[in-house]
Parts: sequence; structure tokens; C-alpha cells
Amino acid sequence: MTVTKFFNGLGLLLFLLVRGIALWILLPFTFLAWFLIHSWAQRVSIGQAVSWYHGTVSLLLIRGPLRPLIRVETEPKFLGISHMGTLPPFRFRQIFDLV
Repeated sequence: MTVTKFFNGLGLLLFLLVRGIALWILLPFTFLAWFLIHSWAQRVSIGQAVSWYHGTVSLLLIRGPLRPLIRVETEPKFLGISHMGTLPPFRFRQIFDLV
């Protein structure tokens, strides 16, 4: 039982570390993709684009390389790019309130 908890904790720690590094690459790419494609083709906000890209990268990490280490109670669902406009926008104010 404690070994399972250890590997689950290790998986969550690796998830946070890899996701944090990936966000440094993801946020500029998201802005560029939103500016060139999503803003005029799909009419989505920058917050919705950030939410979709962040969710997709997190899902890929959970279902991909970290799957043996992370136990999830409910299987996360992939949301297609055509549903990007239905997401609640990412609130940047919450980040700035923490600083």
C-alpha cells in the first residue's frame, strides 16, 4: 500500500515538474497559434486557447509517459479542437492576484 502511494506521489511530482517546463514552451506557442489561426478562424478568446492547449498537454502527460505512475479515479476525456470555443476561458487575473 505504501509503495503504491509512493509511486503515485512520485508521478504527481513528475507531472508538475514536466508540466511546468512544458508551459514555458506552450504559452508562447499558444499565443502565436491564437493570433494566426484561432482568433479569426474559430473566434475564440486567448483564454479559451490557453485552456485548451493546457488541458491537452496535461492529458497527454497523464495518458502517456506518466500513466504507470499516476492513478486517476475517472479517465480524463480528450476535447477536440472544434470544441475549443466551449471551454471556460483561463483567467489571467487569478495569476496576477497571487503575485
